[in-house]
Amino acid sequence: MKKVLLRTTLIALTLIGITSCNKDDISDSLIEKPPISGSEGDYVLPIGVPNAWISPDIARPERPTTWDTEQIGYYFVEYAVGTDTDNTYGTPSAPRKTIPYPVPAGSYVVVAGDYHYVQNYIKLEGEGTGEAWVAGESGPVWVVSDTENKAEITGKPLLISGSYVYLDGFYFHSGGRIQLGSYKLGFQVDHILVRNSEMKGEVDVAGGVLINTVGLKEEPASDIIIYNNKAHRIGPLDSDVDIDARGCSIQSYTSNMWVLDNEFSNSSAGLQVEAGSLEKQPTAHHIYIARNHIFNIAQAGIGIKYALDIIISENVIHDIIDTPWSPAKGIGFQYAPDRVWILYNEISNAYTGIRGGSDNGGAGTNGKSVFIIGNLIKDATINGTAYNGATSGLGIEINNGATPRYIINNTIVNSDVGVANGYYNSTLFIENNVISNTRDFDIMLEDSYLTGSQSTLKNNHFDTEAKISWSNGVMHNLASFQAAFNKGEGCISTDPLFKDANANDFSLQESSAAVEAALSPNDLSFDVYAHFKALYGIDIKVDINQVSRPNTGFWNMGAYED
Repeated sequence: MKKVLLRTTLIALTLIGITSCNKDDISDSLIEKPPISGSEGDYVLPIGVPNAWISPDIARPERPTTWDTEQIGYYFVEYAVGTDTDNTYGTPSAPRKTIPYPVPAGSYVVVAGDYHYVQNYIKLEGEGTGEAWVAGESGPVWVVSDTENKAEITGKPLLISGSYVYLDGFYFHSGGRIQLGSYKLGFQVDHILVRNSEMKGEVDVAGGVLINTVGLKEEPASDIIIYNNKAHRIGPLDSDVDIDARGCSIQSYTSNMWVLDNEFSNSSAGLQVEAGSLEKQPTAHHIYIARNHIFNIAQAGIGIKYALDIIISENVIHDIIDTPWSPAKGIGFQYAPDRVWILYNEISNAYTGIRGGSDNGGAGTNGKSVFIIGNLIKDATINGTAYNGATSGLGIEINNGATPRYIINNTIVNSDVGVANGYYNSTLFIENNVISNTRDFDIMLEDSYLTGSQSTLKNNHFDTEAKISWSNGVMHNLASFQAAFNKGEGCISTDPLFKDANANDFSLQESSAAVEAALSPNDLSFDVYAHFKALYGIDIKVDINQVSRPNTGFWNMGAYED
């Protein structure tokens, strides 16, 4: 089945199960996925993403069947009508007013209605443990929304701290948002799960973040899962200046964080991982951004700065909006991030699908740079002139070159330019890709830099009239390029024979010349697949639909094996 159709089907099936909140201002597209009691669910990890300490769809405890009297470990909180006087746990008919602080291990806290117990923050600190959950004794702290009267956070951030705190099903709006950790000592976070919640921002804000992590050198943040949430509508989409409003911000001193299956939309920026400086680069690492739906975002769907060991996998990113200060891009990286893996994403309707900016001092001391593998990039097109003066849309643009960039087994279609180098000397390994239906160039390397002499082009498939400009300002077809530069071995120039391009199916017909014409991993200039497994212990020798690539023989060019 085509991946794009599979995604559409999943979205449709999810929307069927939406739980109505009976509140006019609550988005009816918030996804509520109550897990099956006692089960980890059927969650399948995105390609290249390791297991966390729990599955994100882990079943939460059942609330008491009969809850007329207080029960140890089970709290019912409703701020508007509750009381904490002589009321340790509360019940639905006689609720507590506030969430206990801190929340003991083995607690199950149900919150109903608008919770606004505020000082500078609405504070939620958990004393959970990694043991099995036993009410009032051990295990994580569960803080969940009431099913009939949705839990809401308004006016202030919810500051979550502590250990093994699992937040499920909340609605944040009117200034409400989530902050994991604090800029002051005493609020360390580890083993935090935030899921099935909605964060709705304000379109007129001058900045801000709907979900952010705050780690400190003395108290780093670690082991965090952000799963199946909707973050949207923060910051205007037509601002003339960079206002730094975004859906999710992952900062320095944060590691082992999973951002999975969320929706980020209609905001001034999407997700950003930023260590802050080369000195702090090692403090933001092992961040997994995967299978999110990101759209109607200004500037960038996902941005990476300085950080290490970032895996960006299976995201669907589209309709990114150009800005006066930065070109629109589905995924962007700059300031010397290292071991960044951009794997099996679908990116469309952005002026640049994937963009690498300046290294700003050189890449990290370890690893092998940035790896762009197995992605489908389409419709990177500019009609007229963009804010930044660009007149051509770019599937992949690499502008930094302290270390190699590996562009392997991607499919790039319906773009102005397939792969480009705009400025600075870069080293590109462009191998096993399918580049089709470009308006201007398949490959365009600027003639004032040494990128052409430093780069490799092997076993790529172009249309019948290949258009290659290789650092000399001259457009070549494949034959003249090979003769002029003694490069391009294994490349093909003919119709790729997609199965159904009109239906966005860019897999290959059996008769396509790109079938079994790619280099096998050990014949690549550098075996990126073996390198990934050596680093993370996971085999990524699959295509964009998770179809296994053959262990012997040649692979198909492009993102599709079947």
